[in-house]
Amino acid sequence: MSRPPTHPAAAPQVPPRHVPPPYQPGTPGPARPWTAGARRSGPVAATVALVAVSLFSSMAALAFEGNAHAMSGVGAVWVTAGMFAAFGVSAMIIVRRRYPVALTVVASAFALLFPADAFAALVGLSCVVATQPRRRAIVATAAVSAVTVVAVTRDFLRPAEFQLFTTKPPGGLAQPLPWWFYAIVAIVALAFTVGIGLFRRTTVNLSHVREQFSHSAQTTADLRSELTRQEERDLIAREVHDTLAHRLALVSLHSGALEMAARDHPELQVFAHEVQSNAHRSLEDLRGLIGVLRDPGSRRSDSPGAPATVTLEDLSELLTASRKAGSQMVATVMINDSASASAPLTHAAYRIVQEALTNIHKHAPSSPIDVDLTASAAAGVRILVSNAMPHGSGPAIPGAGAGIAGIHERTRLLGGRAWIGPRDGRFVVDVWLPWQAVAGPG
Repeated sequence: MSRPPTHPAAAPQVPPRHVPPPYQPGTPGPARPWTAGARRSGPVAATVALVAVSLFSSMAALAFEGNAHAMSGVGAVWVTAGMFAAFGVSAMIIVRRRYPVALTVVASAFALLFPADAFAALVGLSCVVATQPRRRAIVATAAVSAVTVVAVTRDFLRPAEFQLFTTKPPGGLAQPLPWWFYAIVAIVALAFTVGIGLFRRTTVNLSHVREQFSHSAQTTADLRSELTRQEERDLIAREVHDTLAHRLALVSLHSGALEMAARDHPELQVFAHEVQSNAHRSLEDLRGLIGVLRDPGSRRSDSPGAPATVTLEDLSELLTASRKAGSQMVATVMINDSASASAPLTHAAYRIVQEALTNIHKHAPSSPIDVDLTASAAAGVRILVSNAMPHGSGPAIPGAGAGIAGIHERTRLLGGRAWIGPRDGRFVVDVWLPWQAVAGPG
């Protein structure tokens, strides 16, 4: 009859601390409040300035046009409508980065329909050159160039006192500037606008190139790291094969010879046969481990370790082998729904029991062993392996504690809990694993 299981208190989960990334030279540090505000205020100030200049230049051009021709009636209404439209066109500069083409089209149409300035169209052209495809940028440049020429020519044809650009000698009347000055103004305005757009376009492209370079450098570093790890795995696989495989082969050979020589001693012959069988199984396990080391992407390494050859039914063979080796064991194993258990779960349960028994064989070979294992879809898998603490300083096989760490790691990967240590004069391995069913098709 099995004893009722007692679940140890789960260790408190400590929330992970946030560790800031190390500072890398050449990268900006954390933004201070005043620098972040400066970054935000820069574009806002530029937008306000562009809107103000666009509105002022359009209002001035419309006012000069109305005064130059002494417009009244329909002409006055037309100029007044242009002044109201100037507010809407200038306001579109606020969304110039989101809708550059729309701003360019509307501002160009506005400068052609009304005697207004082409400043807003030039602002839109700069954004189109910076962000739009090459063909669209060329078309926009041609259109805005025509609009700019129309606006400059319109100002040049007005009387001198109603032009934007005039000269006034001392005591004289306003004199118009020569036509080539207006041509220079148009050329400089277009060149400056296109130049700003190309500069921004180059800056964006350079940023993309840097981002791609950084991504490529990270990919290269990852590949180099993976190649280094694979070389290390290959080295470990070679060393394991050249050392452990050789020694296990010798154990199998000598145990086979001992079995043949012990024909007159049946008990000794049985022990020799068990040694040889375990050596053969160890060689098979070793070949599988070497295969995983050399090919980490294989099916065996896709999950927290799940060779399909190990099931919960194999536990009886494991316990029988320990008894044949001379262990005094009381085992209670109750398993339900074993066919629905997933391969990672059955593998982890088998290896945890195996490691617990191995730990006892190494450090307390003469201690009686109690094994309690219950498994069901409703309650999960409960493993309780204990032995009396050894007294005295008998010979023990050296160990590095990797087995206990492996039990904790297998339990963590499956979302279970483990408690390992001395309790009431016994060394206890108490593990609970949540049930994981085999995934259905699709």
